[in-house]
Amino acid sequence: MPYNLEQLGPTGFQDLAAALVVHTFGAGVQSMGAGRDGGRDLYYKGQLVWQKTDEQAGEVWDGYTVFQVKHKERLSARPADDANWLWGHVFKELEAWADPSKGRNPVPDYLVIITNVPLTPVPGSGGHDVLNENIQRYINSLKDASRDVGEAAERKAKFARISRLRKWRLWDGNQIQVLLNLYPGVRQAFPGFLTAADVFANLAEVAGSLPLEQLEPGLRAHARTTLIGEGTIYFDEAGSGEGSGLPVHQVAIDLPVTLNGGAQRGSVIQYVLDRGEHMLRPKLTTRRGPRHLIVAGAPGNGKTTISKFLVQAYRAAMLAGASELSTEHQAVIFGMGQALQRLGRTLPRHRRWAMRIDLAEYAHEHGFEEDSTLIRYIAERVSKRSNLGNVLPRALLSWMKRWPWFLVLDGLDEVTDPTVRKRLIERVTELVTNAEADDCDLFVVLTTRPIGYTENIAPTQFERIDLDYLEPDQAVRYGTLVTSVRLRNDLDRIEKVVRQLNKAAEDEALRNLLRTPLQVLIMTVIVGAAGRLVPDRFSLFWGYYDIVLRRERDKQTSFNRILQEHGQQIQQLHERVGFELQARSEAGDRSNATLTHQELENFTWEVLHEAGFKPSGADSELRNKIVAAATRRLVLIAPRGDEGYGFDVRSLQELMAAMHLTAGPPDVVIPRLRIAALSPHWRNTWIFAAGRLFSTPQDHEHKALVELVESIDDGAYARLGNVVPIGPRLALDLIDDGMARSLPKWRNRLIACGLRVLQEPTPPDLLAIARILLRFADTGDEQRKTVAEGLRDALSGSQTARMTAGNFQTLVRPVAKEIHSRPETKGLAKVLQRPGAGTPPAPSDGWADFDEEIATFPLPQDTLNKVMAAVTAIRRIREIGEAMAADEKDALAVFDALADDQGAQALAAALQHVAAHEPFLVAELRDDILPVVHRAAVGELLR
Repeated sequence: MPYNLEQLGPTGFQDLAAALVVHTFGAGVQSMGAGRDGGRDLYYKGQLVWQKTDEQAGEVWDGYTVFQVKHKERLSARPADDANWLWGHVFKELEAWADPSKGRNPVPDYLVIITNVPLTPVPGSGGHDVLNENIQRYINSLKDASRDVGEAAERKAKFARISRLRKWRLWDGNQIQVLLNLYPGVRQAFPGFLTAADVFANLAEVAGSLPLEQLEPGLRAHARTTLIGEGTIYFDEAGSGEGSGLPVHQVAIDLPVTLNGGAQRGSVIQYVLDRGEHMLRPKLTTRRGPRHLIVAGAPGNGKTTISKFLVQAYRAAMLAGASELSTEHQAVIFGMGQALQRLGRTLPRHRRWAMRIDLAEYAHEHGFEEDSTLIRYIAERVSKRSNLGNVLPRALLSWMKRWPWFLVLDGLDEVTDPTVRKRLIERVTELVTNAEADDCDLFVVLTTRPIGYTENIAPTQFERIDLDYLEPDQAVRYGTLVTSVRLRNDLDRIEKVVRQLNKAAEDEALRNLLRTPLQVLIMTVIVGAAGRLVPDRFSLFWGYYDIVLRRERDKQTSFNRILQEHGQQIQQLHERVGFELQARSEAGDRSNATLTHQELENFTWEVLHEAGFKPSGADSELRNKIVAAATRRLVLIAPRGDEGYGFDVRSLQELMAAMHLTAGPPDVVIPRLRIAALSPHWRNTWIFAAGRLFSTPQDHEHKALVELVESIDDGAYARLGNVVPIGPRLALDLIDDGMARSLPKWRNRLIACGLRVLQEPTPPDLLAIARILLRFADTGDEQRKTVAEGLRDALSGSQTARMTAGNFQTLVRPVAKEIHSRPETKGLAKVLQRPGAGTPPAPSDGWADFDEEIATFPLPQDTLNKVMAAVTAIRRIREIGEAMAADEKDALAVFDALADDQGAQALAAALQHVAAHEPFLVAELRDDILPVVHRAAVGELLR
């Protein structure tokens, strides 16, 4: 059959051309990829052997051969027009090589033009012969001195260069079709490009010996069903409480990302789709480096919305033009095309079968099962959505070997149980390594929050990119988009909201609220309801809850009296449910925690009983009405199918959990926060809780919180708080949240604590730290001087601190450019150590003191045995250094000693002697071993 070469697009066609050339001439052919290539899409130096064909004799080209790829996206009805188009492009290339001023060196000895344009074969007048004649005529024209009109030197210079071109050949669209038939291995690497639009109608052609009776109905039904059922988001989920779900393509925006550790910036949709177009089977792709992506983003940064949008884009591309589509299917495909056009894209040309997996659901259903693989789980999901019987894992695996896949694994951060998380990561690594071994065209995107992500999953397979905060103009554009969708034809309200957003973007105190799509959306809800904006995140989210409650309370519905008279009890119900779900989701089998209807009623009973009502007697009907009001009007606690009830937006769950944690006097609240501070799972809740304390005018609460941050690592032996502190990062989180902006005495103490992070071995999150410190420094001269002093302390300190501070300074200029800082802030890159400080002497080898501490620390024999095993492990970790991560047995030995109170004290005291001059050891403890301790479930301790 003829292959659709136009569908490939320029990028795909260049990859196809590269695959065909490499397959024909061997791996010595160099593919240049995207970017300025000096006219070299591919090149080869040396002897290039042509095989004899019916049309051309075999020969050997010995020299420098360049392959030029020219793709025309739409072919004309007149072949002569396409041939003229191709000659125009070839002429420009010849001119560029001939012109000495263009700097294209060297000029090739041989040239191969590869194009999808089919050239007609008519002798003498056909496109093939005409193009060859045009090339020869161009060279002859430069040789012809009779054409000189005072420009002989220029002509001679051009001819001297282009005359180096000895021979050329054309691979036109007809030749490409022949080569694809000749090389089935290459053809099978591009099924998503080359197969007809209705993939399933041609399944037999691309699936070989697949058991189609098992696979085809399931995949067809799954693709069509999920195109409609999984491409919807609810503004209820994202904070408006209004209306029904909307297609994700109506409200998704591209989000900024940081690449290569902060060296580059881009946008996530563009980056992912570009990667998906270039990735082929591992044995044929010309792209080097990690194949898959980890997208890390802060709470509310749009990870799930983006993942849904990307999956929908691939589903729409796969089904576009297919048969058996309803009007609704066609409308979604058309809408996705329009959304991508708004972003400067088209539907993906490289069709991939797409699937999104909620990792919390996977962990909930199969987290403790040894034999559960991701392929098996995907087969289960496909079977459930098709209603056509089971799709067997082996059939799905066969499909992956034959057809390109796009797989999103969403929400690694929601899997917190260390055992389940480890097993899940093993399953992910197993999937991608097996796919590579089987030469599958699989492209995986995994999403997570950055806090708590320390595993550095399969670095040869995964590249990490970080979602960045929205810039003010991006935030206003997004706010305008979602407001227009949400309010539809209410032009006056839309104008009011957009006007207020623009004012917020110009207000330095409010600008920090315009950072994430969720926060922008909540701002539009608040200003649309004439609410007041307060410049910290807790007040923003709590203001949203208050707006929703007041809005529903004022409506003339059957629930308005309940909401008016029992708003306090409804709030307490939300707080208890939020805390309960946050605590339950720590458990390995409850990552996707929900409450049953009965449990929800039980919590309501407790709230009413404590308030003096009689929920089992006279007030039993009140209990039912409160549950209905909470789940059907406020829609923060939403039904999750047959599973029960939960918060669809985790940030709102964490907000309510924070309200529960901070209910009580400081002598109750502060110990709770001391426990919760360690856990990445509770970090966003902790920040909300701190925000609530700072939002009150109670100075003693502010003081208690700041003192907690300053002392959080004191006596924290079980997590080696004296060696690997968490206090500096907590302080920076509070600074960046903006809650202490207007309270200088607490702000200054927090930033002083936060700057201690520069004394650590260079942390993996240094880019995030640099952003926080530079945003803070940019808010005023005093703040900038504070950061400069912290840098001077580090630059005048230990070798470890000097290295970290130096690495920080290399990030100052790119981060300052990214945040559009004042010129003075950029000067932090040039801060020097204190005058006269010199280089402090290297600390003495503390290992003798380390051994002395262990030998003299009074320990019972059983504890001593554990500590000595940990000491052996620590020394082994130190010897390994940067070469590799700690062995699992060594990590377990350290965990075992830290689990013993006396053993933990002994290790903490001993490590204090060596931490200053063992940066690799400290970094290994911080990044690879202690995160497991940090993830220990703490929910039960907070009750």
